[in-house]
Amino acid sequence: MANEKFIEELWGSARELFMPDHPWFKGIVEHRWTREQIVLGEIQHYLRVRTNPIFFGYIVTNVASERNYALMEIVMENFMEELGGEKTHVDIMLQMLDEAGIAREQADEADAAPGTLAAIEMIRSGCQNRSALEGISLLAFVEAMHGGPDGAAARVYKELTGHYGFSRRAAATYELHAEQDTGHGDRQIAAIREYATTDELREKCRRAVRLGLEAFNFEWDGHVQAMTGQRDVYWSGKTGRLALRRPEVLLPTQRLAKV
Repeated sequence: MANEKFIEELWGSARELFMPDHPWFKGIVEHRWTREQIVLGEIQHYLRVRTNPIFFGYIVTNVASERNYALMEIVMENFMEELGGEKTHVDIMLQMLDEAGIAREQADEADAAPGTLAAIEMIRSGCQNRSALEGISLLAFVEAMHGGPDGAAARVYKELTGHYGFSRRAAATYELHAEQDTGHGDRQIAAIREYATTDELREKCRRAVRLGLEAFNFEWDGHVQAMTGQRDVYWSGKTGRLALRRPEVLLPTQRLAKV
């Protein structure tokens, strides 16, 4: 299949920062965090997710201004799933905070952790200043790792509603990710496979994919920073080969063993 080698290369980059192995997700699955810590992490999650309309809006604007009708259907389908319907992703995020007794106004005033701030700026500027194909490349492999029956979201949802005793309503954002993100990721990866047909386009997509992997990894770092109170903790991934990643560090609650 055309471009299959390129897609496998991109998956290789994604596996270096394999989302289910991040301490935020892995810690929930292995029951390392408390309910209270998880709620602190979810406040950071909300702070980033409330910017979804901004960066999805940039991708829609770019695909329209480029008159890239081949990508228009994919971009709009993702946009409507994310922001359409009776409840947006932000509304669903707030259900967790509501059950924890945290009002939206309180969440809006929360201090964003360094990882959260980095993720917001990287995702927003990445989608604004790159083409629509690069914008969906930024999101594609992150969403693919998040969704599906064995993705990061499904693993977390099972533990939140099982071991931790959160209601299905509170954990609904992860149920939604498990259901929708496989489709988002697969459609976007298929678009990269079909339309990144030159060395120049492949290099642009390659850089966008790596930006997205780093940005969302910083988001999960922000969750851990907020829930542990240690703002200088970052996860290096499997190899540390991607840019902007410091050497592997120990979680503050696990000084005796690496994650």
